[in-house]
Amino acid sequence: METMQGKRVALTRRSFLGVAACAAATAALGGLAGCSSGEGAAGGGASGGGAASGEGAPALTAQPEERDLKGSPDACDVRVGLIMGPPSMGLSQFIVAANANKTFNRFSFTVNSVDYVGLSAMFNQGDFDICTLPSNIGPILYNNDELKNDYQVVSVNNLGVLYVMTNGESVQSLADLAGRTVYSYGESGTPEYTIEALLKKLGMEDAFNLEFKSSPMEVLNMMQESPDCVAILPQPFVSLAKVLVSPLYIPVDLTVEWNAAFADTGSQAVTTTTIVNKAFLEEHEQAVVEYLNMAGQSVAWTLENMQEAAALQEELETFLNNEVALDAMPYISMVNLTGVEMRTALSGFLSELYTANPDSIGGALPGDDFYYLPPVGALDEAYLQAGLAEAVEHTSAAE
Repeated sequence: METMQGKRVALTRRSFLGVAACAAATAALGGLAGCSSGEGAAGGGASGGGAASGEGAPALTAQPEERDLKGSPDACDVRVGLIMGPPSMGLSQFIVAANANKTFNRFSFTVNSVDYVGLSAMFNQGDFDICTLPSNIGPILYNNDELKNDYQVVSVNNLGVLYVMTNGESVQSLADLAGRTVYSYGESGTPEYTIEALLKKLGMEDAFNLEFKSSPMEVLNMMQESPDCVAILPQPFVSLAKVLVSPLYIPVDLTVEWNAAFADTGSQAVTTTTIVNKAFLEEHEQAVVEYLNMAGQSVAWTLENMQEAAALQEELETFLNNEVALDAMPYISMVNLTGVEMRTALSGFLSELYTANPDSIGGALPGDDFYYLPPVGALDEAYLQAGLAEAVEHTSAAE
Protein backbone atom coordinates (compact mmCIF):
# COMPACT_ATOMS: atom_id res chain seq x y z
CA MET A 1 0.00 0.00 0.00
CA GLU A 2 1.40 3.36 -1.03
CA THR A 3 1.93 5.94 1.69
CA MET A 4 1.45 9.70 1.82
CA GLN A 5 3.90 12.31 3.13
CA GLY A 6 6.22 9.46 4.09
CA LYS A 7 3.70 8.03 6.57
CA ARG A 8 1.14 5.27 6.38
CA VAL A 9 -2.35 6.70 6.79
CA ALA A 10 -4.43 4.97 9.44
CA LEU A 11 -8.07 5.03 8.38
CA THR A 12 -10.75 3.49 10.51
CA ARG A 13 -13.75 2.19 8.58
CA ARG A 14 -15.76 5.20 9.79
CA SER A 15 -13.06 7.67 8.76
CA PHE A 16 -12.45 5.92 5.46
CA LEU A 17 -16.11 5.98 4.49
CA GLY A 18 -16.42 9.55 5.70
CA VAL A 19 -13.44 10.74 3.71
CA ALA A 20 -14.70 8.91 0.66
CA ALA A 21 -18.08 10.56 1.05
CA CYS A 22 -16.80 14.08 1.60
CA ALA A 23 -14.54 13.86 -1.41
CA ALA A 24 -17.63 13.37 -3.53
CA ALA A 25 -18.39 17.06 -3.15
CA THR A 26 -15.55 17.93 -5.50
CA ALA A 27 -17.21 16.19 -8.39
CA ALA A 28 -20.41 18.27 -8.13
CA LEU A 29 -22.72 15.40 -8.93
CA GLY A 30 -25.66 16.19 -11.16
CA GLY A 31 -28.68 15.16 -9.08
CA LEU A 32 -30.11 18.63 -9.61
CA ALA A 33 -28.83 19.06 -13.13
CA GLY A 34 -32.17 18.48 -14.79
CA CYS A 35 -34.25 20.37 -12.22
CA SER A 36 -35.21 23.73 -13.60
CA SER A 37 -38.53 24.17 -11.80
CA GLY A 38 -40.77 22.77 -9.12
CA GLU A 39 -40.52 22.29 -5.37
CA GLY A 40 -38.42 19.19 -5.88
CA ALA A 41 -35.53 21.33 -7.09
CA ALA A 42 -33.35 23.23 -4.70
CA GLY A 43 -33.34 26.87 -5.58
CA GLY A 44 -35.00 30.21 -5.93
CA GLY A 45 -36.37 32.55 -8.54
CA ALA A 46 -34.35 34.17 -11.28
CA SER A 47 -34.22 37.88 -10.67
CA GLY A 48 -33.31 38.93 -14.14
CA GLY A 49 -33.27 35.93 -16.40
CA GLY A 50 -30.36 34.58 -18.35
CA ALA A 51 -30.11 33.63 -21.99
CA ALA A 52 -32.82 31.17 -22.92
CA SER A 53 -31.95 27.94 -24.65
CA GLY A 54 -30.87 28.68 -28.19
CA GLU A 55 -30.10 32.34 -27.54
CA GLY A 56 -26.66 33.89 -27.37
CA ALA A 57 -24.83 34.44 -24.12
CA PRO A 58 -25.97 37.51 -22.16
CA ALA A 59 -23.63 40.50 -22.18
CA LEU A 60 -21.81 40.76 -18.86
CA THR A 61 -20.80 44.40 -18.68
CA ALA A 62 -21.45 45.52 -15.10
CA GLN A 63 -18.49 46.95 -13.19
CA PRO A 64 -17.91 47.56 -9.46
CA GLU A 65 -19.44 50.82 -8.34
CA GLU A 66 -18.33 53.47 -5.88
CA ARG A 67 -21.25 53.31 -3.47
CA ASP A 68 -22.19 52.73 0.13
CA LEU A 69 -22.94 49.24 1.36
CA LYS A 70 -26.61 48.33 1.21
CA GLY A 71 -28.72 47.58 4.26
CA SER A 72 -27.95 47.80 7.95
CA PRO A 73 -24.43 48.55 9.25
CA ASP A 74 -25.20 46.69 12.47
CA ALA A 75 -23.74 43.28 13.34
CA CYS A 76 -26.07 40.39 12.56
CA ASP A 77 -26.34 36.61 12.68
CA VAL A 78 -25.03 34.91 9.53
CA ARG A 79 -25.92 31.25 8.99
CA VAL A 80 -23.48 29.51 6.67
CA GLY A 81 -24.01 26.06 5.15
CA LEU A 82 -20.90 24.24 3.98
CA ILE A 83 -20.18 21.18 1.88
CA MET A 84 -17.61 19.04 3.64
CA GLY A 85 -14.33 18.77 1.75
CA PRO A 86 -12.53 21.15 -0.62
CA PRO A 87 -15.02 24.07 -0.37
CA SER A 88 -14.54 24.09 3.41
CA MET A 89 -10.92 23.04 3.77
CA GLY A 90 -9.60 26.56 3.25
CA LEU A 91 -11.93 28.19 5.78
CA SER A 92 -10.40 26.87 9.00
CA GLN A 93 -9.06 30.23 10.21
CA PHE A 94 -12.38 31.92 9.47
CA ILE A 95 -14.30 29.24 11.39
CA VAL A 96 -11.88 29.36 14.32
CA ALA A 97 -12.20 33.15 14.50
CA ALA A 98 -15.99 33.03 14.31
CA ASN A 99 -16.19 30.34 17.00
CA ALA A 100 -14.04 32.55 19.24
CA ASN A 101 -16.33 35.56 18.64
CA LYS A 102 -13.53 37.45 16.89
CA THR A 103 -15.59 38.53 13.89
CA PHE A 104 -17.80 41.62 13.70
CA ASN A 105 -20.84 39.62 12.66
CA ARG A 106 -21.95 36.42 14.37
CA PHE A 107 -21.15 33.64 11.88
CA SER A 108 -22.36 30.10 12.54
CA PHE A 109 -21.15 27.28 10.29
CA THR A 110 -23.01 24.05 9.59
CA VAL A 111 -21.10 21.36 7.68
CA ASN A 112 -23.75 19.30 5.92
CA SER A 113 -21.54 16.38 4.87
CA VAL A 114 -21.70 16.11 1.06
CA ASP A 115 -25.48 16.28 0.77
CA TYR A 116 -25.58 19.39 -1.39
CA VAL A 117 -29.11 18.51 -2.54
CA GLY A 118 -30.31 18.66 1.06
CA LEU A 119 -28.15 21.72 1.68
CA SER A 120 -29.69 23.48 -1.32
CA ALA A 121 -33.19 22.63 -0.13
CA MET A 122 -32.42 23.96 3.36
CA PHE A 123 -30.94 27.07 1.75
CA ASN A 124 -34.13 27.67 -0.20
CA GLN A 125 -36.23 27.08 2.91
CA GLY A 126 -34.36 29.88 4.66
CA ASP A 127 -32.17 27.82 7.00
CA PHE A 128 -28.98 29.44 5.66
CA ASP A 129 -27.98 32.86 4.39
CA ILE A 130 -24.81 31.76 2.60
CA CYS A 131 -23.88 28.33 1.18
CA THR A 132 -21.02 26.66 -0.64
CA LEU A 133 -22.39 24.61 -3.54
CA PRO A 134 -21.22 22.89 -6.74
CA SER A 135 -20.68 25.36 -9.55
CA ASN A 136 -23.65 24.27 -11.66
CA ILE A 137 -26.15 24.55 -8.78
CA GLY A 138 -26.04 28.35 -8.47
CA PRO A 139 -27.35 28.86 -12.01
CA ILE A 140 -30.08 26.30 -11.35
CA LEU A 141 -31.13 28.31 -8.30
CA TYR A 142 -31.00 31.50 -10.36
CA ASN A 143 -33.01 30.07 -13.23
CA ASN A 144 -35.76 28.50 -11.12
CA ASP A 145 -38.52 31.10 -10.82
CA GLU A 146 -40.96 28.80 -9.01
CA LEU A 147 -39.09 28.58 -5.72
CA LYS A 148 -38.80 30.85 -2.75
CA ASN A 149 -35.72 33.03 -3.03
CA ASP A 150 -33.39 34.88 -5.37
CA TYR A 151 -29.67 34.15 -5.31
CA GLN A 152 -26.33 35.60 -6.31
CA VAL A 153 -22.90 34.04 -6.53
CA VAL A 154 -20.31 35.85 -4.41
CA SER A 155 -17.14 33.79 -4.87
CA VAL A 156 -15.45 30.83 -6.50
CA ASN A 157 -13.92 28.38 -4.00
CA ASN A 158 -12.24 25.66 -6.07
CA LEU A 159 -11.09 25.48 -9.67
CA GLY A 160 -10.32 22.26 -11.54
CA VAL A 161 -9.69 19.00 -9.67
CA LEU A 162 -10.04 16.19 -12.25
CA TYR A 163 -7.26 13.71 -13.06
CA VAL A 164 -6.73 10.68 -15.27
CA MET A 165 -5.51 7.77 -13.16
CA THR A 166 -4.48 4.25 -14.10
CA ASN A 167 -2.97 1.17 -12.54
CA GLY A 168 -1.02 0.41 -15.74
CA GLU A 169 1.68 2.20 -17.72
CA SER A 170 -0.04 2.40 -21.10
CA VAL A 171 -1.41 5.94 -20.72
CA GLN A 172 0.89 8.94 -20.97
CA SER A 173 -1.48 11.51 -22.49
CA LEU A 174 -5.12 12.09 -23.42
CA ALA A 175 -4.36 10.76 -26.89
CA ASP A 176 -3.53 7.39 -25.33
CA LEU A 177 -7.15 7.05 -24.21
CA ALA A 178 -8.30 6.58 -27.81
CA GLY A 179 -10.41 3.45 -28.13
CA ARG A 180 -10.28 2.76 -24.40
CA THR A 181 -13.04 2.53 -21.80
CA VAL A 182 -12.52 5.12 -19.08
CA TYR A 183 -14.44 4.93 -15.82
CA SER A 184 -15.69 7.96 -13.94
CA TYR A 185 -18.58 9.21 -11.88
CA GLY A 186 -20.68 12.36 -11.91
CA GLU A 187 -22.95 11.55 -14.84
CA SER A 188 -25.14 14.55 -15.70
CA GLY A 189 -22.97 16.62 -13.38
CA THR A 190 -19.96 18.89 -13.56
CA PRO A 191 -17.43 16.08 -14.24
CA GLU A 192 -19.31 14.86 -17.31
CA TYR A 193 -19.73 18.35 -18.74
CA THR A 194 -16.14 19.32 -17.96
CA ILE A 195 -14.86 16.25 -19.78
CA GLU A 196 -17.26 16.67 -22.70
CA ALA A 197 -16.44 20.34 -23.17
CA LEU A 198 -12.71 19.68 -23.07
CA LEU A 199 -12.89 16.81 -25.57
CA LYS A 200 -15.03 18.89 -27.91
CA LYS A 201 -12.55 21.74 -27.78
CA LEU A 202 -9.71 19.34 -28.56
CA GLY A 203 -11.62 17.66 -31.39
CA MET A 204 -11.67 14.38 -29.47
CA GLU A 205 -15.41 13.76 -29.28
CA ASP A 206 -16.10 10.03 -29.03
CA ALA A 207 -12.37 9.29 -28.89
CA PHE A 208 -12.98 6.93 -25.98
CA ASN A 209 -15.87 5.32 -24.15
CA LEU A 210 -16.65 7.18 -20.92
CA GLU A 211 -18.52 4.84 -18.59
CA PHE A 212 -20.00 6.31 -15.43
CA LYS A 213 -20.30 4.34 -12.21
CA SER A 214 -22.72 4.92 -9.35
CA SER A 215 -20.05 6.09 -6.93
CA PRO A 216 -16.38 7.02 -6.89
CA MET A 217 -15.71 4.11 -4.57
CA GLU A 218 -16.99 1.75 -7.27
CA VAL A 219 -14.42 3.26 -9.61
CA LEU A 220 -11.65 2.83 -7.05
CA ASN A 221 -12.74 -0.77 -6.45
CA MET A 222 -12.42 -1.41 -10.17
CA MET A 223 -8.93 0.08 -10.13
CA GLN A 224 -8.03 -2.31 -7.32
CA GLU A 225 -9.37 -5.38 -9.11
CA SER A 226 -8.97 -4.80 -12.87
CA PRO A 227 -5.58 -4.67 -14.62
CA ASP A 228 -4.72 -1.69 -16.84
CA CYS A 229 -7.82 0.15 -15.62
CA VAL A 230 -8.22 3.85 -16.48
CA ALA A 231 -10.35 6.32 -14.52
CA ILE A 232 -11.05 10.03 -14.31
CA LEU A 233 -11.68 11.16 -10.74
CA PRO A 234 -11.34 14.39 -8.75
CA GLN A 235 -9.18 15.29 -5.82
CA PRO A 236 -9.26 14.31 -3.03
CA PHE A 237 -10.05 10.88 -4.50
CA VAL A 238 -6.61 10.98 -6.07
CA SER A 239 -5.17 11.14 -2.56
CA LEU A 240 -7.41 8.27 -1.49
CA ALA A 241 -6.30 6.30 -4.52
CA LYS A 242 -2.69 6.66 -3.38
CA VAL A 243 -3.68 4.71 -0.29
CA LEU A 244 -5.94 2.16 -1.95
CA VAL A 245 -4.49 1.41 -5.40
CA SER A 246 -1.04 0.04 -6.14
CA PRO A 247 0.54 0.60 -8.53
CA LEU A 248 -1.01 3.99 -9.28
CA TYR A 249 -0.11 6.36 -12.09
CA ILE A 250 -1.55 9.85 -12.58
CA PRO A 251 -0.52 10.73 -16.13
CA VAL A 252 -2.95 13.53 -17.01
CA ASP A 253 -4.17 16.58 -15.11
CA LEU A 254 -7.39 17.72 -16.80
CA THR A 255 -7.02 21.20 -15.34
CA VAL A 256 -3.73 21.62 -17.18
CA GLU A 257 -5.40 20.33 -20.34
CA TRP A 258 -8.39 22.65 -19.83
CA ASN A 259 -6.26 25.74 -19.25
CA ALA A 260 -4.29 25.07 -22.42
CA ALA A 261 -7.34 24.30 -24.53
CA PHE A 262 -9.33 27.32 -23.39
CA ALA A 263 -6.48 29.83 -23.21
CA ASP A 264 -8.13 31.76 -26.04
CA THR A 265 -11.25 32.47 -23.97
CA GLY A 266 -9.80 32.52 -20.46
CA SER A 267 -12.34 29.92 -19.37
CA GLN A 268 -11.33 28.03 -16.25
CA ALA A 269 -12.71 24.82 -14.80
CA VAL A 270 -14.73 25.76 -11.71
CA THR A 271 -15.78 23.15 -9.16
CA THR A 272 -17.47 25.00 -6.28
CA THR A 273 -18.88 28.44 -5.54
CA THR A 274 -20.39 30.42 -2.67
CA ILE A 275 -24.00 31.55 -3.08
CA VAL A 276 -25.91 34.13 -1.03
CA ASN A 277 -29.61 34.70 -0.49
CA LYS A 278 -30.13 37.98 -2.34
CA ALA A 279 -32.57 39.33 0.24
CA PHE A 280 -29.96 38.80 2.97
CA LEU A 281 -27.33 40.49 0.82
CA GLU A 282 -29.48 43.56 0.36
CA GLU A 283 -30.30 43.76 4.06
CA HIS A 284 -26.78 43.02 5.37
CA GLU A 285 -24.23 43.67 2.64
CA GLN A 286 -21.55 44.48 5.20
CA ALA A 287 -21.87 40.91 6.53
CA VAL A 288 -21.34 39.45 3.06
CA VAL A 289 -18.30 41.69 2.60
CA GLU A 290 -16.91 40.49 5.94
CA TYR A 291 -17.51 36.90 4.86
CA LEU A 292 -15.54 37.44 1.66
CA ASN A 293 -12.72 39.22 3.48
CA MET A 294 -12.46 36.52 6.14
CA ALA A 295 -12.66 33.74 3.55
CA GLY A 296 -9.93 35.37 1.50
CA GLN A 297 -7.70 35.78 4.54
CA SER A 298 -8.32 32.17 5.58
CA VAL A 299 -7.59 30.77 2.11
CA ALA A 300 -4.39 32.81 1.90
CA TRP A 301 -3.29 31.51 5.33
CA THR A 302 -4.13 27.93 4.39
CA LEU A 303 -2.05 28.09 1.23
CA GLU A 304 0.92 29.28 3.29
CA ASN A 305 0.33 26.91 6.23
CA MET A 306 -1.06 23.67 4.83
CA GLN A 307 0.27 21.42 7.57
CA GLU A 308 -1.32 23.54 10.31
CA ALA A 309 -4.54 23.89 8.31
CA ALA A 310 -4.76 20.16 7.64
CA ALA A 311 -4.36 19.47 11.36
CA LEU A 312 -7.62 21.35 12.01
CA GLN A 313 -9.83 19.50 9.54
CA GLU A 314 -11.12 16.71 11.77
CA GLU A 315 -11.73 19.05 14.71
CA LEU A 316 -13.75 21.47 12.56
CA GLU A 317 -15.45 18.60 10.67
CA THR A 318 -14.48 20.17 7.36
CA PHE A 319 -12.71 16.90 6.47
CA LEU A 320 -12.64 13.57 8.26
CA ASN A 321 -8.96 12.67 7.99
CA ASN A 322 -6.15 15.16 8.51
CA GLU A 323 -3.47 13.19 6.68
CA VAL A 324 -5.57 12.69 3.56
CA ALA A 325 -6.41 16.40 3.75
CA LEU A 326 -2.73 17.30 3.91
CA ASP A 327 -1.94 15.21 0.86
CA ALA A 328 -4.87 16.65 -1.11
CA MET A 329 -4.60 20.32 -0.15
CA PRO A 330 -2.00 21.38 -2.72
CA TYR A 331 -4.16 19.96 -5.50
CA ILE A 332 -7.72 21.09 -4.73
CA SER A 333 -7.27 24.42 -6.56
CA MET A 334 -8.29 26.41 -3.49
CA VAL A 335 -9.17 30.05 -4.26
CA ASN A 336 -11.40 32.90 -3.13
CA LEU A 337 -12.19 34.62 -6.42
CA THR A 338 -14.54 37.59 -6.18
CA GLY A 339 -15.99 40.36 -8.32
CA VAL A 340 -15.07 40.60 -11.98
CA GLU A 341 -12.38 37.90 -11.63
CA MET A 342 -15.01 35.51 -10.28
CA ARG A 343 -17.44 36.42 -13.05
CA THR A 344 -14.83 35.87 -15.75
CA ALA A 345 -13.89 32.44 -14.42
CA LEU A 346 -17.39 31.20 -13.67
CA SER A 347 -19.22 32.62 -16.68
CA GLY A 348 -16.66 31.12 -19.03
CA PHE A 349 -17.05 27.74 -17.41
CA LEU A 350 -20.84 27.91 -17.37
CA SER A 351 -20.79 28.78 -21.05
CA GLU A 352 -18.97 25.52 -21.73
CA LEU A 353 -21.40 23.56 -19.54
CA TYR A 354 -24.32 25.18 -21.35
CA THR A 355 -22.85 24.08 -24.67
CA ALA A 356 -22.55 20.52 -23.36
CA ASN A 357 -26.06 20.42 -21.90
CA PRO A 358 -28.24 23.48 -21.20
CA ASP A 359 -30.15 21.62 -18.48
CA SER A 360 -26.92 21.24 -16.50
CA ILE A 361 -27.24 24.89 -15.45
CA GLY A 362 -31.02 25.15 -15.42
CA GLY A 363 -31.57 25.85 -19.10
CA ALA A 364 -30.08 29.32 -19.43
CA LEU A 365 -26.85 31.23 -18.97
CA PRO A 366 -27.18 33.65 -16.04
CA GLY A 367 -27.19 37.38 -16.65
CA ASP A 368 -25.15 40.09 -14.95
CA ASP A 369 -27.49 40.14 -11.96
CA PHE A 370 -26.33 36.65 -10.93
CA TYR A 371 -22.78 37.84 -10.23
CA TYR A 372 -22.22 39.93 -7.10
CA LEU A 373 -19.72 42.75 -7.56
CA PRO A 374 -18.67 44.34 -4.25
CA PRO A 375 -18.38 48.14 -4.17
CA VAL A 376 -15.02 49.62 -5.06
CA GLY A 377 -12.69 49.34 -2.06
CA ALA A 378 -15.00 47.09 -0.03
CA LEU A 379 -12.66 44.08 -0.01
CA ASP A 380 -9.28 43.95 1.70
CA GLU A 381 -6.69 44.26 -1.05
CA ALA A 382 -4.22 42.17 0.97
CA TYR A 383 -6.37 39.10 0.39
CA LEU A 384 -8.09 40.02 -2.85
CA GLN A 385 -8.40 37.04 -5.22
CA ALA A 386 -6.69 34.77 -2.69
CA GLY A 387 -5.21 31.70 -4.32
CA LEU A 388 -5.31 33.13 -7.84
CA ALA A 389 -1.53 33.22 -8.27
CA GLU A 390 -1.26 29.63 -7.04
CA ALA A 391 -4.12 28.59 -9.31
CA VAL A 392 -2.42 30.17 -12.31
CA GLU A 393 0.77 28.27 -11.48
CA HIS A 394 -1.39 25.22 -10.67
CA THR A 395 0.39 22.64 -8.57
CA SER A 396 -0.45 19.35 -10.28
CA ALA A 397 -0.81 15.89 -8.79
CA ALA A 398 -0.04 14.32 -12.16
CA GLU A 399 3.04 12.09 -12.13
